Amino acid sequence: MAYVYQPATFKNMANLMGLADKNFQTQLIVTQAGTAASHILDTREYVTASIGDTTISNTDLDASAILLQAYRDKESSLSREVNTIVSSLFTSINNYFTTVTAKTMRNYYDSKSTATTLDFVSSGTAFTTGLAAFRTMYSRTQNQELIYKAYYCKQTVAVDTTYTVGSGVTAYGYSSDFTSSAFEVRLATKVNNNTSLTVTGVLDTGNSTSVTVTVGAGTSYSDVLTTQKFTSLTSLGIGSSLSGNTVEIWTR
Repeated sequence: MAYVYQPATFKNMANLMGLADKNFQTQLIVTQAGTAASHILDTREYVTASIGDTTISNTDLDASAILLQAYRDKESSLSREVNTIVSSLFTSINNYFTTVTAKTMRNYYDSKSTATTLDFVSSGTAFTTGLAAFRTMYSRTQNQELIYKAYYCKQTVAVDTTYTVGSGVTAYGYSSDFTSSAFEVRLATKVNNNTSLTVTGVLDTGNSTSVTVTVGAGTSYSDVLTTQKFTSLTSLGIGSSLSGNTVEIWTR
């Protein structure tokens, strides 16, 4: 039997947790007929209509107003109550991972070894919907992203080149959507000398900015992080010395 921390096991768990949270989030949509939220709203409207009746007694009016407030309070608290049903498990999950692996679940799956590789954004699999929902739930409740590959770009020429998303830079998997996150630069092949790259992306303000990162000689997976958080990547400036190498951009 596989252990919880092994990628194949936890990928299935993450998929199911994502699907569960997605179902709960759907029930919070007031404008979608048949959801829990819409049924509560529809029920409250009966109380509202009763209050609007000109023949209502003062006693009934006062009692109905209190009942109306109870429905309004429930509508206001429903999202808060439902949002944590599945995500509250993250505390127990992290307790497990720190006990067994000495790292949180997020930091354990850094994809820098076979044992710690879990592809949260792979496309064309039965996990697509569940893992997308799991990523959304994690970023929504933990205020940070999971670690996963977002873009990649191969330097095909021995000339300093700037590649843009859609023209040289490719979004990995079925979606490159993420909340504000630092980027980690990884190289498919180690380099002999310190190598600098220019990363240009969009800030959560909507503005664009560029930062320079340097990958040290003899390293590829080396925690080379941007000092700036981005909501998306715009372009990569790659030097000629990386000809034939593939640059990967990971969320951190």
